[in-house]
Amino acid sequence: MLIQRHYTDIQSTRLTIELPESFLNHEIEVVVSILDDKAPVPRKPHPDIAGKLIIKGDLFDSVSAADWDLPA
Repeated sequence: MLIQRHYTDIQSTRLTIELPESFLNHEIEVVVSILDDKAPVPRKPHPDIAGKLIIKGDLFDSVSAADWDLPA
């Protein structure tokens, strides 16, 4: 699932957003809500999966930096 978040101050009843090309030929859902604060609402994991992650070892040093395929 691809998600695009867009925060803006509304000055009229019309809002236009530009979507990435990856959204073309897909059904989408648009949700608009009023934010009480300027800061985004912190995300919380679903209760069914919260606290289930167990990290065993060092995630970053387990693979060489060259294998991450990051731009130089």
